[in-house]
Amino acid sequence: MQQFPLNAPPGKVIKLTLDGVQSSLLDTSGSMIKPFKKPKQQREPRSITVEIEFEEPIVAQEVKVDFSTGEIFVVGKVNSAIFLYPQILMPSRSTITTAYDKKKGKKLINFYFQGPGHAFFGIDRIFKFYDRVYCIDTNTRVSAAGVTIAVTTAITVTSENIGDKGIHITSDHTIQLISNDPPSGNPELHGIWMLLARVWQNHPHLLEGRLAIITDTELGKIRGWNERVEPFYDGNMLPRGVDIFYASADVGSEEYLPNRLMKACDSLSTKKLEEIS
Repeated sequence: MQQFPLNAPPGKVIKLTLDGVQSSLLDTSGSMIKPFKKPKQQREPRSITVEIEFEEPIVAQEVKVDFSTGEIFVVGKVNSAIFLYPQILMPSRSTITTAYDKKKGKKLINFYFQGPGHAFFGIDRIFKFYDRVYCIDTNTRVSAAGVTIAVTTAITVTSENIGDKGIHITSDHTIQLISNDPPSGNPELHGIWMLLARVWQNHPHLLEGRLAIITDTELGKIRGWNERVEPFYDGNMLPRGVDIFYASADVGSEEYLPNRLMKACDSLSTKKLEEIS
């Protein structure tokens, strides 16, 4: 719990940073998942930064973090001339960034943008809030014939709640799409849009409910996409019920499930490119 000074000024944003975060993945037997390869150096300390926003100015009294559920509560009151009792305030949106420091700046591990509701400090919570999660990665290569080949791999994941805190994760579908000379622009976005179109045509039941798409591109545009104020692809907004999140395939694969899935997508796309180019 973090308490604020009694004379803290009102504001619309609270920024909270948790340093020295340690995380690891467990398999079904409770054993820690081993790294893909032996680390060359000691892991740098991770930090999680949470920015919690409110529609109108509030006066915060304390922030409570539940380390069992990952939920973050802000206690305070709306800034008003009328006397109000403190209560748990409901944010309008929040962003959660996991990163570590490098000589040239911060290395981003994952990024989670959340709409209305209490914030959580772990990206793994998306498996609880969404009916299906798509981890998608596209790799490209120029063939000997001079043709640009793009391979998009998507691993789909569903989850089931176990009690109040546990989540059982299963992957029930893997999709690969190949495109020759894809349109100009970011091939990652073309791959996501092509995947959504293909699934809609052949497996429409896989698009039911709330969907999360995890990618490792265009971090600066994710918020605008999710708020439907910036087109996602070819002038089109994200379909209703679909949100975008960021997870790197390069780091975090032994700590966070989205990153591990992204690494698997990257490996499968690379393998397919080697087979066909």
